[in-house]
Amino acid sequence: MIVISDASPIRYLLLIDYLELLPQLYGQVIIPEVVRDELIDPGAPVELQ
Repeated sequence: MIVISDASPIRYLLLIDYLELLPQLYGQVIIPEVVRDELIDPGAPVELQ
C-alpha cells in the first residue's frame, strides 16, 4: 500500500522514536515536497531538524 503523509504523523512518530513504523505498516510512504519543507523549516521543532 502507498500512503501520502502530512507532517503531523511524522512529527509525532519522530518524537516517540517510532518513525520506522510508517513504512513497516504501509510499505511505501510518500512525503510531498511541501511537507518536507515544513519539517525542515528553521521554525520547526528542534527534534525535526
